[in-house]
Amino acid sequence: MKNIFLIISAICLALFAVPVAAHGPDDEQGASSEAASAQAGSANETQGNAAAQSAAGSTSAQEEGRSDEAHESDSGSILTKLHPATVHFPIALLLMAAATEAFAAARSADASGLYRAVNVMVWGGAIGAVVAAIFGWIHTGLWFGGGTTIQLHRWTGTSIAAISLGAAAISGATNRTALRFVLGFLTLAIFAQGYWGGELAHGPNHLGL
Repeated sequence: MKNIFLIISAICLALFAVPVAAHGPDDEQGASSEAASAQAGSANETQGNAAAQSAAGSTSAQEEGRSDEAHESDSGSILTKLHPATVHFPIALLLMAAATEAFAAARSADASGLYRAVNVMVWGGAIGAVVAAIFGWIHTGLWFGGGTTIQLHRWTGTSIAAISLGAAAISGATNRTALRFVLGFLTLAIFAQGYWGGELAHGPNHLGL
């Protein structure tokens, strides 16, 4: 009888041990899986937030650099797109006029031919600068808003056009000191104007300075 009781007890213990052995590891694995999933979700969320912040920062920088440049009149005419195409001629003519004037001034021989060439280039550059300024205003419309960069670009360009006309008016004078001073000033202004135009077209710090 005692042996039978021991056998029954052993069988009962075996029956209880099987479910414990079967479910114990699964519970531990489930807990481990849940912990791993939680960690992975947290890591993904952190990466997602970092990516979103990076994208937001990049978008903000691009919008800041391009918002002013993108402003144009509502007409949609081709005239609003011609400003970039018209700026190259006055830039080239006025800079070449300044360089030729400096070369002629440094020569000891007669430079009357070079001076006549300078006068032609100054007139061509002045007319081109006026045309470029007009198309610049057409590009934005009669709009006086915008940030610092577009304000500098707008009024420097308008000033270059006006001063270029003044340079053309005095280019025929015998004494060329005033013309040389004006051409030197225009050279500096053109370089600054080109930089601000690049800031509007390509975004802040487009040269990586």
